[in-house]
Amino acid sequence: MTSTENERKITSHWLIGLAETLLVLAGVFLLLFWKRLPPEVPWLYSLPWGGSQLVPKIWFALTLPIAVAVGLVNLVISRRIRRQDMVVAVVIEGATLLLIVMYLAAFFRVVSIIT
Repeated sequence: MTSTENERKITSHWLIGLAETLLVLAGVFLLLFWKRLPPEVPWLYSLPWGGSQLVPKIWFALTLPIAVAVGLVNLVISRRIRRQDMVVAVVIEGATLLLIVMYLAAFFRVVSIIT
């Protein structure tokens, strides 16, 4: 393995690790502000105005472990594929990172609106 391939591998795993760490920190943040959250949280912004945008706060909290699970599954898949096709593995890791960053942006937007 060349040094360039080694650097790419370290960088991509470091970025996925950072994203997963940020998800864990978001979970800690959610635990700290759990009692301040109202019973229903505005999570579904694509729906029309009103009550249809609201979900129970437990559903809002359950999206966090789902995001962690998706990130970990994609990381395992990318590690298995890496030996056969490096490009596909990097694409999976990049897509996972993008997905997690988008989730975190929406998560912190909702939390900042509420608290």
